[in-house]
Amino acid sequence: MQSLTHLDAIVEGQVKCVSKSWKTLISDPAFVKLHLKRSASRNPLFTLITHHITEILGKSPYGSDDEWDLDYCIVPCFRHCLIENPSFSLSVDDYHHLNDKGYSRIVGSCNGLICLAGDSSPMGFKSTGSAYGTHFMFGCGNTSDTYKVVVSRYIRDQLTNEVKVLSFGDNVWRNIESFRTIPLHLDYRGLGHSWYDGVFFSGSLNYNGYDVKDFTVEQFVIVSLDLGTETYNHYWLPRGFDKVPPIEPNVGVLGDCLCFSYSYKVTYLIIWQMKKFGVEESWTQFLKISYQNLQLDYDFSWNTLKYHLRFIPLLLYEEGDTLILQSNKEREAILYNWKDNRVVRTGVTVHKTIIDNRTNNYLCWHLAKGHV
Repeated sequence: MQSLTHLDAIVEGQVKCVSKSWKTLISDPAFVKLHLKRSASRNPLFTLITHHITEILGKSPYGSDDEWDLDYCIVPCFRHCLIENPSFSLSVDDYHHLNDKGYSRIVGSCNGLICLAGDSSPMGFKSTGSAYGTHFMFGCGNTSDTYKVVVSRYIRDQLTNEVKVLSFGDNVWRNIESFRTIPLHLDYRGLGHSWYDGVFFSGSLNYNGYDVKDFTVEQFVIVSLDLGTETYNHYWLPRGFDKVPPIEPNVGVLGDCLCFSYSYKVTYLIIWQMKKFGVEESWTQFLKISYQNLQLDYDFSWNTLKYHLRFIPLLLYEEGDTLILQSNKEREAILYNWKDNRVVRTGVTVHKTIIDNRTNNYLCWHLAKGHV
């Protein structure tokens, strides 16, 4: 059994046919969990999401009736490859296109699985003119080992929200308790694949939350939905977070810890890690990165920049002491080595296997997710 857990998932699928005993062993949930744990440490992968915008020419010579076709692709990549070669050409095979499979959005990833949704995915919400953007999340409960999709929307005139859950294996959306604290930007329309989505961690979905009636630093919390029990927890933020920042803070996952990051005085990016999930006293400041060290070529004399400049920590490559992050003012990602304050920017060229001069292709770094 120990030897089999070191095989890649594709190879394991092939060796199932060797014998009935091997098929039974490899299909056993305990074996799957052990293999997943070892794969995570042995082959740290992450998904790159590419965006493709194709111009569809209309009949008007002035282009007034031209249309645009939007598509996404999912491409797996090893973390060490990005660190060793941050500039490369990414060729996207047609097989990875979502539109061709009837999907238009990436809900999330968990345990190596990627959940996709189409525009017509039924959810059972009643129609109301005051309902704002619908947000999807995907994860798996620690206690139930059941994969679930959670969808929520904000009801503006009632200052409340609706939340539904779909368990894999069922075909029914169930209502669960609404968020007592509104997830940040749940009240925004049309964000789609946004910078503000929550994260899956330790069997729960985690969001920045706040009291819509009282926007003060004391009202910021992390809203955590336990997917096993379908109940909520609320965690206070680090004590060092004592002032509402000019732009919204971010919740993510770094180094097997839930993390919280924000801009401090438009001078530093501060990142905290919750060393023991669910224990507010375990918040530890991980990094305080000077904007100067990130070699930002921005015009800081533009006063409104502080209300728009946002950084998202994406991935941690601990072997190289390197943090991968992105600014919303740049297309490329930033590779920051915190030991020597060395900065490298990626240089990724995206193109399809089929050449089309009317298609613009680029990489959505803010959607990059770690998985195995």
